[in-house]
Amino acid sequence: MASPRPAHVPARRRARTPKPRMGAGLLAAAILLLAAAPAQAVTTSSTGWHPVSGTDRTFRADNGITLSYHYYAEGVDWDRPSGAVFYFDGDGTARAEQPEGRFATRMAEVAADTNRAFVFVEAPHGTRSWRAGNTEATAEAVRQFATTNITPTTDAGVLMAGYSGGAEFLSRGLLREGMDWLPAGSGAAFIGGGGTYGQPIAAATAATDDLELTWVVGDRDGAWATDSGSWSAQAAAAQAEAEYREAGYDQAQRITTAGAHTDYDIPALVAEQLAELGR
Repeated sequence: MASPRPAHVPARRRARTPKPRMGAGLLAAAILLLAAAPAQAVTTSSTGWHPVSGTDRTFRADNGITLSYHYYAEGVDWDRPSGAVFYFDGDGTARAEQPEGRFATRMAEVAADTNRAFVFVEAPHGTRSWRAGNTEATAEAVRQFATTNITPTTDAGVLMAGYSGGAEFLSRGLLREGMDWLPAGSGAAFIGGGGTYGQPIAAATAATDDLELTWVVGDRDGAWATDSGSWSAQAAAAQAEAEYREAGYDQAQRITTAGAHTDYDIPALVAEQLAELGR
């Protein structure tokens, strides 16, 4: 799928119970690049384990799945409430292969502005597709990566964000079978997709019923042809929001923006969702 172009981002939001706001972190001018190597534990603060920034890093899960990712932590003050943004791009996109490009650096800036690290996870097996291989095994590997390397030392919540095929991976893979593994104050943003297609959803628990789950879809992102047949982001978002709400996720909502499937300003949308987590 082509790289998104900027689109209007609405200001409308439902009234929410106020939450403490996070302080703004500043992104350093340069991002430290490391040679490709397995993820390593690097203690950088008094509060716990945090890796330094690095591109082309890998994590090998216990189930044999190897994840490739880029990690941006410049400007994050780990001695203050901090968190993380995980991002899963659309099928066919190449932005994860451009870790120093404008998209990645904008996303890192947006995350750092709320004192969060940015984790750009690549699609499995170098395929640019979240449908490749065993999706359940990939989801299991991502959960292990997050819960052993990132989330244990975050206390400001985590945002899981995906676009198109990445949003689909979140809604029917990573999050569908439960979200108790996410820290308090977390949420998910499904941009231009995120359907469940009738697959059962794990019921919300007392710890997860108020997670911020937001589907963002363009007013012209309707049915169009794909390599697997006709697909509509609007229909996927509407169905998934209804099913997650029925499963007890009270903060699930759907927002319509102006534009078609390639018109989303993803960093701006992610910034809005992070502002919601900070309220």
